[in-house]
Amino acid sequence: MSQECSIVEDLLPLYLKRVLQSDTVRFIENHIASCECCQQLISAQPTPSQKRPMKRTLTFFHLIFIVLSFMFALNSSLLGNNFSFIVSYAIFGCLTYLFYINIWIVFVISFTPVFVWAIIDNFNTPLYITHSSFSDIGALLIGASFIAILHTIFALLGSAMAIILRKFFK
Repeated sequence: MSQECSIVEDLLPLYLKRVLQSDTVRFIENHIASCECCQQLISAQPTPSQKRPMKRTLTFFHLIFIVLSFMFALNSSLLGNNFSFIVSYAIFGCLTYLFYINIWIVFVISFTPVFVWAIIDNFNTPLYITHSSFSDIGALLIGASFIAILHTIFALLGSAMAIILRKFFK
């Protein structure tokens, strides 16, 4: 392996992300065209467009973040005549997206705690549950879903802001 091969190997991640200057790109492409070792090296590298599998492990920080999201859901509500939840859920969605870089996780983390909270909070309310019939439970689930979706919309708007920020500062 020559010194040029070492340089190309070091620059390869930046080359694949297309963030190098045009002279550096020409150097790398000329070297790769004439070097079989580096051709094999580049073919083994994943391209940025390829999806990388998400880690399936929960870290301590993930657990803290999830617990904070449940606490956040309990302390903010559309039904409490407090519209500060709009701004706070947008910030929450933005931060969640920046932390996980996955819109589905933003959806789950913003929807699930509110949905669970709404069910627990309304289960004891005679407005929803009177005889524990299927229609009462259905009304409870529909009401909880509606409240959770309202909160989730603002979190998704916040994650849209995070996506724009990531593209802007890339």
